[in-house]
Amino acid sequence: MNSLVIAKEKYTPGVLFNTATNIFKISGESYSEDAFVFYGILLNWVDEYLRINDRPITLNFHFTYFNTSSSEAIFQLLDRLDKFARNKKKAVEVNWHVQDGDPDMIEDGKYYRDNFDALFFHIFS
Repeated sequence: MNSLVIAKEKYTPGVLFNTATNIFKISGESYSEDAFVFYGILLNWVDEYLRINDRPITLNFHFTYFNTSSSEAIFQLLDRLDKFARNKKKAVEVNWHVQDGDPDMIEDGKYYRDNFDALFFHIFS
């Protein structure tokens, strides 16, 4: 399956889900009014990929800001990865990178970490 590459735009983050390395990255700001359209593409790709993947995954988040609808989509993404880790017994490492020690982003990372115990979740600030 081909890697997923989506260029960063004004209201949506850049995405690079590299299938050769299984290192995935989402970076930038995410505050599209219609986040579910953007994340729907991403989530559909992830659903397909997780069906055929049998290797560990690393997901790196580098958000500077995201809105509530993006937050819900991020939760859905992490939920899929958590189920993959449980069902296929494969490691999924999530690295939540926080710019300038932003307390809100740290709190968001803790929220996600606390909801998905099958993920190896790290917060870097």
